[in-house]
Amino acid sequence: MSQCREYLVSAGGYNIAITEYGNPKGRPVLALHGWLDNAASFYALGEFISEVRFIAVDLVGHGHSDHRPAEMPYYIWDNVTDLYRLISALGLEQVDLIGHSMGASIAMMFAASFPQRVDNLMFIDGLGPLFYEADTLPMDFSDAITKRERMISRVLKPYGSFDVAVEARANGRWPVSKTAAEKLMARGLTHTDKGYIWNNDPKLLLPSLIRLSPEQIRSFIRKVKSNAIVIIGETGARDSIIDPWLDDLTDAEVIELEGGHHLHLDLPIAQLLAGKVDRWC
Repeated sequence: MSQCREYLVSAGGYNIAITEYGNPKGRPVLALHGWLDNAASFYALGEFISEVRFIAVDLVGHGHSDHRPAEMPYYIWDNVTDLYRLISALGLEQVDLIGHSMGASIAMMFAASFPQRVDNLMFIDGLGPLFYEADTLPMDFSDAITKRERMISRVLKPYGSFDVAVEARANGRWPVSKTAAEKLMARGLTHTDKGYIWNNDPKLLLPSLIRLSPEQIRSFIRKVKSNAIVIIGETGARDSIIDPWLDDLTDAEVIELEGGHHLHLDLPIAQLLAGKVDRWC
């Protein structure tokens, strides 16, 4: 089993937390988690990685990484900028990317924008971001403003115990095993005198004022030239963030597996995916 190494990298004014597995001198592979998750989303893959330098990232606003300034919202294109700066701060020129859900969208947009820097991609139950239709944008925009105003002063109630938090995560919208929930929550919570509170920035829960349109997303996906593998969970989120875009991704290997949105946290699937990643070296 691979041992992990944890450290912080200063990039673009943010301290970004890293959990690294595998061979420190191996081919660099950056792993990007989904919305409200953290680098522990890749603990299972990391345990089976041996050949590559597997760099799991806490995206800005998540886990142990810094939050954005108080008045700055969270948009996916800023994550792409963060990734560009992080890769530079790590002293890397060429990288491979793995992304789950939102992280898959970030990886896709980076690879489309900087095709010369990415050879291999793995999209895990994700491909393109959520979108607003151009025709409904004014209504979506106004709805987001009113919802943000209602939500912005809301304070999340702390969890009374770590076990309660684990139970809530294990049985959430996208269920995971108890072991996976423990890993995610160990990195995602801080214990205070009032209980266990999220490390994630509460602003992540606010609706987006602006999203890309389907036409803009297709423009990115059609520019992806890297070798790509798309991993689809049978009971995952394919309807909203994979199927609309799959025909626009050329020459991709598509693998459908039994499992849900977080199928990469199941050990047999994690071992399968880790084997594919190690072969990139």
